Amino acid sequence: MSEEVEKDDVGVSADFLHVKEVENTYINSSKERMLDVVKLFVTNANGSISLSDFSQIFKTVTVWIKFRPRKLGTYVEIMKERSTDTTISVRYSADEYIPHVKEVLRDHQIRVKSIANNVMICQIPKPSEQDIEIAVQKVKVLANTARSSLSQVKADTIQRLQAALKNEYLEAKDVKFAITSIEKVEQQMAAMLTYFRLENEKKLSGRKFEFDTVEAKEVWSTISRKIKKNGSIEI
Repeated sequence: MSEEVEKDDVGVSADFLHVKEVENTYINSSKERMLDVVKLFVTNANGSISLSDFSQIFKTVTVWIKFRPRKLGTYVEIMKERSTDTTISVRYSADEYIPHVKEVLRDHQIRVKSIANNVMICQIPKPSEQDIEIAVQKVKVLANTARSSLSQVKADTIQRLQAALKNEYLEAKDVKFAITSIEKVEQQMAAMLTYFRLENEKKLSGRKFEFDTVEAKEVWSTISRKIKKNGSIEI
């Protein structure tokens, strides 16, 4: 089932996903809550794209400067805003910390490319297959958690609708229509979760990416075509 997948310009972003308001407030509320679930998954999953997190490598290191122990993390930091997929920028407060910074970088197999104005530009090592697999599994766990959240939103809304029916705030036909609509929205949002999950896995795995099921491949292909055709998706 291995297949090289064309890269999309859209990237892993939920900006193109929108909800269409309808007259029924229960349906609207359910849509918005489910959209929040999907967006939260995208945010959390994007955080997993960074295969190697070097942000804390200086935090617990103690060095001796002028016969006094100092926490290296107080004087050295990773500049997240200048980090890329292949490099990190390390800022240090004084030249006396350079040998200690280089030692920590060597321990993590990070190579210094250049030094200027108290900033080191460093080349990070390529992630191992194990690193990639761990990151992919994390994305899958996040997706499963989000899927459960979608089901919970649906269950909560249906419970509210049934209470409204019992208290005669709504008629039976309106409740039935709302429940059917919410079930459809849940299915659509679940498909979007699958799409975003696969987009993250593609970004992590590169050419080694494989669709885990035929159904997932079909979902990804269908949504990709819609995005390319319309530029957005409305649920």
